[in-house]
Amino acid sequence: MDAQTYQAFEHAGWERAAAAYADSFDHATRLFVPLLLDAAAVRDGADMLDAACGTGTLTAAVAARGARATGVDFSPAMVAEAQARHPGLAFHEADAQSLPFEAACFDAVLINFGVHHFPHPQRALAEARRVLRPGGRLAFTVWAPPEEHALHRISIEATRAAGDATAALPTPPQGNVNSPSACLSLLAAAGFAATASSARIERAILHLDGIASLVHMLREGTVRVAAMIAALPPDHAQTLVIEIERAVQPYRRGDGLAIPVAAVVATGVKS
Repeated sequence: MDAQTYQAFEHAGWERAAAAYADSFDHATRLFVPLLLDAAAVRDGADMLDAACGTGTLTAAVAARGARATGVDFSPAMVAEAQARHPGLAFHEADAQSLPFEAACFDAVLINFGVHHFPHPQRALAEARRVLRPGGRLAFTVWAPPEEHALHRISIEATRAAGDATAALPTPPQGNVNSPSACLSLLAAAGFAATASSARIERAILHLDGIASLVHMLREGTVRVAAMIAALPPDHAQTLVIEIERAVQPYRRGDGLAIPVAAVVATGVKS
């Protein structure tokens, strides 16, 4: 799969998901915002960039800590959502792999669950390093592998059981980057010193009202899983729900769900 085709797939997916994202999959990604803020050492008066900002949840959290926050995303629909939800903050349409900023103009760059969507994640991290001031910090999150991350495992296994639609979907040109070792390798390749880099798996619990909320989150707030669901034969929709209901049984809590999620939190420092 060439990078241009993969980029187009991701772009179309996020344009579609933008309107529903804040009320769907953002419930999962926002769980790791406090950890990311701490990893980036967000502080009062600092200049901070939120790359692949989506609907602006992280950008707003950065601003709430007193920093000067700027958000960028390659999806015009996401930027429009972010501006509508956070009218007092600065958002721009831009690709994290080619940032429209001068060198050494930010104290920190944050990327919350964007790196594994980039055709060239190493290029995005190198761009982050370019715009960082000396001593500035990059902090990013990626989802952990399915064996560590129950939500991922549930969605993939249920969709495949309902009718495997993965063969026709594009795959990341640079491969998976969902392990601490892969993240450290990316940081090193982008020019961050190994002695000042770190990557660790962190865990949280995603609380949802029930099966309908989970199905809505996967259908409307994701790209790859939503594409897998959309590619299923029309008569397999109920099979998907049945498979999800089966998979979430261990995570039922009363009328709701408590699903374990896990992410890699990685940091690098510009020397």
